[in-house]
Amino acid sequence: MNLKDYLIPVSDDFIPSTGKGNFGHHIIMYRGEPGCIIPASVKAAILGVPEDRFSNGGGEIKLPEQARRQLYALSAGSAGDIMDLGNLRTGKTLADTYFGLQHVLNELSEQQVVTLIIGGTTDVFYGSYLAFADEKLTFTTIAPYLRFPDGEEQHPLNTVIYNNLPVHFCNVGYQSYYVTHKDLDFLKTKFAETYRVGEVKSNISDSEPVIRDTDLLALSINAVKYSDAPAASVPSPNGFTGEDVCQLAFYAGLGYRCKSMGIFDVLPQNDFQNITAKLVAQIAWYFIEGVKRRNRESPKTAIQNFKKYLIYYDQLHHNLCFYKNIKTERWWMEVPSLKGEQYSEMISCTPDDYTKATEQEIPDRWWKMYQKIN
Repeated sequence: MNLKDYLIPVSDDFIPSTGKGNFGHHIIMYRGEPGCIIPASVKAAILGVPEDRFSNGGGEIKLPEQARRQLYALSAGSAGDIMDLGNLRTGKTLADTYFGLQHVLNELSEQQVVTLIIGGTTDVFYGSYLAFADEKLTFTTIAPYLRFPDGEEQHPLNTVIYNNLPVHFCNVGYQSYYVTHKDLDFLKTKFAETYRVGEVKSNISDSEPVIRDTDLLALSINAVKYSDAPAASVPSPNGFTGEDVCQLAFYAGLGYRCKSMGIFDVLPQNDFQNITAKLVAQIAWYFIEGVKRRNRESPKTAIQNFKKYLIYYDQLHHNLCFYKNIKTERWWMEVPSLKGEQYSEMISCTPDDYTKATEQEIPDRWWKMYQKIN
């Protein structure tokens, strides 16, 4: 694949003239050279997608430029090579843009490079789904709604969530006044995981296992309250704080399963003192910092690093099996399949899930997954 056919390099003007410890002075830049090879040391790549046709030209097209300017001025953070691939060449149609993104992500995935997409509107993330549609996926949104409002049924991510595609869907931070009972009821039949914003904010760390099990993560800035993100495309007085979404992004970076995260839905023309662009840059920084620190951590791949706990559950006449990583102290639980051991699922959990199990209370995530696979 020739990256030049899909990418437009960005200008060095984004790199600050001072501050050699800045992010911009430590990043590897794609220069548009033919036959460009991504160095093997690169852990993550930044890709701008200046696309806003789904919002009828609302202005989200300018987000990659504004976010880069703020990101490059931040500190370099932990050691680890990051590459800026510039911006995706948008197509004649939205479908062309989606398929272009799909091809770029296919290439990056083959090289085990994690992609940070800076949009654009959230529909752009459909290209990420296409890149991995043949795999068993968990798709998570950080958004105030469960059904994307722009275009409703025509929104491509709505087709992923609601058209019975083989995707496990999670939402972190929906706001009840944006959600219909019909959608909630439908998602229950799919054993999807949905978490209200108040529930998440009460203990943000409880969302870490959900994010840890995520393959693709789409973060809409509309999930952040107006005081922290005045340039959200659909601003709201309620929502996450900037600190909340930075923490969630860091969890995503740490999670070894996450192949791609996207940040979307900002109107730079409404950005008072660049507050929202700065927030996007900080979200990106925390995600990348997590990627730099991630380890492939799973009981299925490195059982020697785990301690196993068995709890006999009376009603099921079955042991609930938990695993704790001795080094990181993070927890997993095994969900058995009636089809056989090879169909069982290993999902992340909190220490509280283990505590509940010792009190003969089945954790919600365990029960949903058990119903889903059986």
